[in-house]
Amino acid sequence: MKRSVTAGRLLTAATTLTLLAGTIAATAVPAVAAPAPSPAPPSALAAAVSAADRAAAAGLDALAKGPDETYERQSVTPWVGGLYSVAYERTYKGLPVVGGDAVVLADAQGQVRGSQSAAAARIGSATSARISAQKAEKTARTKLAVVDSVESRRLVVRVKDGDSGRLAWETVLSGSNGGAPSRLHVFVDATTGEVIDSYDDVRAGTLNSKWNGPSPTISTTGSGSSY
Repeated sequence: MKRSVTAGRLLTAATTLTLLAGTIAATAVPAVAAPAPSPAPPSALAAAVSAADRAAAAGLDALAKGPDETYERQSVTPWVGGLYSVAYERTYKGLPVVGGDAVVLADAQGQVRGSQSAAAARIGSATSARISAQKAEKTARTKLAVVDSVESRRLVVRVKDGDSGRLAWETVLSGSNGGAPSRLHVFVDATTGEVIDSYDDVRAGTLNSKWNGPSPTISTTGSGSSY
């Protein structure tokens, strides 16, 4: 004799089998907690930068500094062989130290390979200006024949020739000198009002064309050590 099986009984049977299978599996195999995922290893760049930052903060070797000095990271440049050059600007009591830049060379394993600072002496400058920024700008303007604009001015510590630094107003002038374009940085002592240093971002130079020989003459603009 045939018996009819309703959909409700089929559903109940399926549910019972599912629960039974789950019970058997749980009994046969003890539950094991999934291992916590291990943290991802730091990237080569992060390892190098971290090592360089620690060296700068500690004042390692050439980065020796006083208690009021800090190094602030500015840029990171990849080199060959997994090396990274990390550039820093120096500050003294919050003031930029012009001439106190530093570079740390670190590798992808987080090891410092070398360091170099433009200024070895500790900074010991005053931080209160006696000369106003306006007066310093007026003095700075005398160093450029034609001044088109004043791009910026700021209070800095100027370090040069191994000294401990002098508080100065750095004024950046845009214009021309002797018919040539100029972007002149002028440093006026913030205590005495005298010009203690200056340099121009624009420099003239000559070069020979690779293909046309020495005859052609072109105007050039200096950018760092190249044109």
